[in-house]
Amino acid sequence: MKNKGFCFFIVLPIILLSSCKVTKSGDLKPEKLYSNFLRQNGVVNSAVKGYWKSIGSGYILNATTDGILLYSYTTNFCYKEKNDYIESLLNTQARFTLRNDTISIYPADYGDKSNLLQTKNDYVRIEKLPENCMSFSEMQQLDPKKLFSLFIETLRENYAFSKERNLNWDAIKTEFESKLSDTTSEKELFRIMGEVVTLTKDHHTKIIAENGQTLQFRGTPAAEIVSAAFKRQSKVEKLDDYFNLFFNTSYKNISDSLLEGHGKKECNGKIEWGSLNDKVGYISIYSFTNFTSGRVSRKQEIDSLNYHMEHIVKALLDKDAIILDISFNFGGFDAAPLAIAGFFTDKLKLAYTSQVYNNGTFYDESRVYIQPADRINFKKPVYILMTDISRSAAEGFAMTMKVNPSVKLVGTNTLGILSGMLGKSIGNFYSTASNQRLITPNGIYYEVSGVEPDIKMPVFNTDNILNAHKEAVRKLVGIINGK
Repeated sequence: MKNKGFCFFIVLPIILLSSCKVTKSGDLKPEKLYSNFLRQNGVVNSAVKGYWKSIGSGYILNATTDGILLYSYTTNFCYKEKNDYIESLLNTQARFTLRNDTISIYPADYGDKSNLLQTKNDYVRIEKLPENCMSFSEMQQLDPKKLFSLFIETLRENYAFSKERNLNWDAIKTEFESKLSDTTSEKELFRIMGEVVTLTKDHHTKIIAENGQTLQFRGTPAAEIVSAAFKRQSKVEKLDDYFNLFFNTSYKNISDSLLEGHGKKECNGKIEWGSLNDKVGYISIYSFTNFTSGRVSRKQEIDSLNYHMEHIVKALLDKDAIILDISFNFGGFDAAPLAIAGFFTDKLKLAYTSQVYNNGTFYDESRVYIQPADRINFKKPVYILMTDISRSAAEGFAMTMKVNPSVKLVGTNTLGILSGMLGKSIGNFYSTASNQRLITPNGIYYEVSGVEPDIKMPVFNTDNILNAHKEAVRKLVGIINGK
């Protein structure tokens, strides 16, 4: 599952402009979802009591009468996991299907669409925990060298793109292990782990301290363009202030110039929409999360999103085409892109197959489908404007929409981090890693390379960085109008 909330950072970009082909997945119908919850009214369903080992992901579940406990394991380690988010889902929302000794878990409760708006996680029954399994506190008390071994082993066995990222975990372990001793401080261990995750050049692979400090690779092509524009001007003294100016001006251009002050903002300001002219509608999706204010369930967020999207699409039905703009979208959770995609098809479509990686093997985890929206669909041409700022769930949205023949992707490659983030506790730190591969119906995945546009068009440029996005939208309108 994805765990989002990104910022825009500056370092030199590393982007590989190639896609990877794999075996084509079959097109099967979504699995029927039963109404069973793992735990309801304070009691665990009797059918799932016992121990369950994940197919991929390196987790073990202990389903007792009172609740579900989460463990992590590698070849040489096993320990009680501290992940309040996942354990909360397992104990409050998760639904399941059971076939023989395999359980399929749908982590979030989306009502009757729980199996359509997320990937499932498969587990097989086992007799007991591994003999070497530790408590969480025992794992925390491991010496620095053992914690580093656990860290590297976790990445080696769960990171899905070592080949694409040119990572040799044995060599990395040898190089950095020499910097450790029994007296290495926690601060120094954190720094060394940070150097390792930065080598992945993967924004979804991180090490996070208890105070929230996060070390990761932060480079993007767009950041380099903005940085170059900053160096060519003198009015703004600080680079961070110039980035703020870039984003704020771009957002203002959408509201005041492109939509001429007549646009509307919905879903807690995460969607802005209106008309660009008599023939072309425009919807800017700034995020795939936080569609409501306050703390609400994912289902409530999706219900709100569906309510507003139905109103928006209905208002734009008379247009000849719609631009869906995800140029500034940093991601969110998977259900939101799937819900929005449903408003642009009237047929059930296979969007992608999710595969999860563990210890050298990819396992088919889920086939994910676009389910047509219940009451209204826009079936005329749709153009998705995207950039390398478009990342994570935004990339999944572009990839998903690409299965519709009426959709064209426009702009530049997305960032190339479509995988969810597998979370693991390492001592007093928390690590995340990309362990998921999303395969299109024609057998391609876009991790590392990014989703490729059908119509290549620069969206940002150094010469006119504050107005470049606005001009790109206008250029796209010209393309749509045949000019």
